[in-house]
Amino acid sequence: MGADVVMDAGQRRWLVQLKSSSSPGVIAAAALLLAAIDRSTARAVLVVPFMTPASARAADERRLNWIDLSGNAHLRNEQLHIWVQGRPNAFAKRGRPSSAFAPKSSRVARVLLLNPARWWRQKELSEHTDLDAGRVSRVVGRLAADALLERDGPLLRPRDPDLLLDAWADEYRFDRHDVVAGHVTGAGLELARDASGRLGQAGIDHAFTGLAAAYALDRFARFRLVGIYVGGDPRDGADALEPRRNGRGANVQVIGPDDRGVLDGRGMIDNVPCVAPVQVYRDLLNLPERAAEAAEQLRAERGLLSAHARQAAPPVRLLRRGVRRGQGRLPDRGRHDRRVPR
Repeated sequence: MGADVVMDAGQRRWLVQLKSSSSPGVIAAAALLLAAIDRSTARAVLVVPFMTPASARAADERRLNWIDLSGNAHLRNEQLHIWVQGRPNAFAKRGRPSSAFAPKSSRVARVLLLNPARWWRQKELSEHTDLDAGRVSRVVGRLAADALLERDGPLLRPRDPDLLLDAWADEYRFDRHDVVAGHVTGAGLELARDASGRLGQAGIDHAFTGLAAAYALDRFARFRLVGIYVGGDPRDGADALEPRRNGRGANVQVIGPDDRGVLDGRGMIDNVPCVAPVQVYRDLLNLPERAAEAAEQLRAERGLLSAHARQAAPPVRLLRRGVRRGQGRLPDRGRHDRRVPR
């Protein structure tokens, strides 16, 4: 029945499953296993060291009772509702622990989410991310251990793209980027287009994120703050825009990414270069104004992860003959993702 511990408390019986990880993928897998329990005779509860926000959301969406050893909990049945939140992670590791979502390693998750229906070989992930085979193997191993991947022989893809995105968003740190803030005359999309023109004239590679990209993608609300990723030193990009540099009243952020992979998957939207929607989404969760609301609308209404492409997609093997691979960018499915069912 999937329980590690059985506890009787008064007239209630609790079947407890213990997990050392609270990855959203692990939570979803545990919920599926514990769903088989007859709720008329017992209640299931999952215990983890610390429940992250994304994992708590995954548990609540599946009506899974949980307790973490850091002091948070969400338990309910017909006559009981206990909800404790806000306690910090009592098991946080010092320093920067190894992670599948570290700046450079996260190129793997980005590639997988840009085309979540595709089946990949690790060698192909190495080629498309410009990461060595050893690093890709370690990252894939961590994602698999967190129940975020599904496999068919040597092929792999996200088990649930939404859970992979949530797990990545949990660990994402916008403040790891090098950000130069300032004020430039103008507002909204016109300011973004003017800034793009100036950066282009200066020969500076760039792409927009945050509310400017959300507006270009989804026409979400008027906005004040314009976020721009640039290749190279963001101070050079700021010089091209000639902003008034002070913390108060800043309406432009020129951002030097913590890894060049941030710019992978970008494209022109409404004549504005934008980073990939999955990157826009994660940045919005860390920005002010109505950015969090914009993130949810982008995810809900734009079909951020192409969920319909996953319906009944069979495992396939990639044809190796006659497939030409591009360099430094994702393949076009029409040319490069030539597949046949096994």
